[in-house]
Amino acid sequence: MITPIGMISIVVGIIVCFSGYSMFRSMLPLWGFILGGAAAMYLAPLVIKVPEAQRLWLDIGSFVVGGVLGAVLASPLYYVTIFASGAAMGALSGMVFGAYLQISGGEISVRALRQLAGMTFPPRIETAVQVFLMVALGLIIGAAALSFQKFMITASTAFLGSAAVVSGFTGTITQALQGNPSQGVWMIVGWLLLGMLGMFIQFRMRDET
Repeated sequence: MITPIGMISIVVGIIVCFSGYSMFRSMLPLWGFILGGAAAMYLAPLVIKVPEAQRLWLDIGSFVVGGVLGAVLASPLYYVTIFASGAAMGALSGMVFGAYLQISGGEISVRALRQLAGMTFPPRIETAVQVFLMVALGLIIGAAALSFQKFMITASTAFLGSAAVVSGFTGTITQALQGNPSQGVWMIVGWLLLGMLGMFIQFRMRDET
């Protein structure tokens, strides 16, 4: 079943995935709002501990506060926003890869992928391994974004958008593939394929303008 937050994630994810680069250039405050809100929503639970029943309100509140801050800072801090866009994709990769390493112990395992799928997508930040990989990959890809702006903005928006779409559909996908040992594989594959499709469409749109 798709929740209201899931529906918002799907709609915003589709927009970012397929038109993120053009939105970045023409509507920088809006991109700053989305990026700042998403970052705050995933980082807030590390600082603020609330009962699971109140988690929805924490997500909404942190997204709004982080989004407003991101929108205000996006235009005057243009290069910071570019770095943050790349860093967000790196952090997302670190979040997923770190959760997988924690479950699998570094081995390739379908069982570990199935457990990863059951966590929600992207997985919550719960281990030191995740934090380390998020910081390391965030810094590396954020720095790359400054050197290869067009490509990295396109790639980061495509894969961040596809992650939001898959995140919104997580409950539905898990329910539809319940009992299927490959459900984790399909979620990761869905994220990657949708991200690559978003990159392709954005490059085509950019070439035609």
